[in-house]
Amino acid sequence: MFPIGVVHNERTSPIDDDWDRVNSTIRLDLDVLDESATAGLRSFSHVEVVYVFDRVDTEATHRGSRHPRGNPSWPEVGILAQRAKDRPNRIGVTVCELMAVRPGGVVEVRGLDAIDGTPVLDIKPYMEEFGPRGDVQQPDWSRELMRSYWTDGPAPELHRTPDPEAWLAEVRRSPADHGTLAMIVRRPATNEREVVTDGELDTAVGLVGDNWLARGSRSSPDGSAEVDAQLNIMNIRCARLVAGGDDSRVPLAGDQLFVDLDLSPSNLPAGTRLQIGSAVIEVTAKPHTGCSKFTQRFGLAAHRWINGRAGAQERLRGICAKVVVAGRITAGDEIVKLSA
Repeated sequence: MFPIGVVHNERTSPIDDDWDRVNSTIRLDLDVLDESATAGLRSFSHVEVVYVFDRVDTEATHRGSRHPRGNPSWPEVGILAQRAKDRPNRIGVTVCELMAVRPGGVVEVRGLDAIDGTPVLDIKPYMEEFGPRGDVQQPDWSRELMRSYWTDGPAPELHRTPDPEAWLAEVRRSPADHGTLAMIVRRPATNEREVVTDGELDTAVGLVGDNWLARGSRSSPDGSAEVDAQLNIMNIRCARLVAGGDDSRVPLAGDQLFVDLDLSPSNLPAGTRLQIGSAVIEVTAKPHTGCSKFTQRFGLAAHRWINGRAGAQERLRGICAKVVVAGRITAGDEIVKLSA
């Protein structure tokens, strides 16, 4: 066996709980793998990561039975009846959320219970058909052990727990053909937001005054800005729901244009053109998904609602677009779908 990559994150010690707060980057060894090894991986929402507990002393591994986590209130069970790290071959296996696949052999995941520097042996796409067949049963002690394992800690006051059906019904109230530009947000620099009443859309720079071009993209091979992601557009109803109805927090989503318009693929397939003010933009095929910053600002529950099966089908996180006709836009402008 040999590592195909290494985990990088902020955890340097094997803490037992709160792993859903951990975002990790797996940097693949391109001397071992070809960069094309990840082709098609981003089509999956989850991956199964196989790794080595490399800092466990081989002399301290267990080959018989013990109390899980050394807790005498739990029964003594065999090492093969628990998921402890100090097992004979020190192998860990975790299903975690796939956040991004980037050029240069970079895979970003959430909820991987491996500390910084952990060697990775394999990455497999998770498929529902490989899930358990039949009812899952487990002892009470294991449920108690796992109670806080995946929590992301106490939810900040500003994080809201979605009501999936009610929230989705509210988003679906947006018009299909004649929408409204509700908010324009420029990003002059990283983590900076500027809400403006009027803006200029330009074919070369996107929203004038925004840092799209200068910021570039980690998803392009050379790090340059992607034209297909020149504009990020989100439904204002969805943004207000995750922001708790506070319009001052809506810009934290990171999009430039917030609109009251049905953004679903059936209504706005790639190639659809929209007129806003005197400008025309075109919907691109590039997917727009929630990043770690979005999750930090609005909570893991909101992230999972937006990127879940129903959320992805409706494109709740939004769409990407590019400017095809330069022009001026103003908050409150009507958005019109142009005929093919």
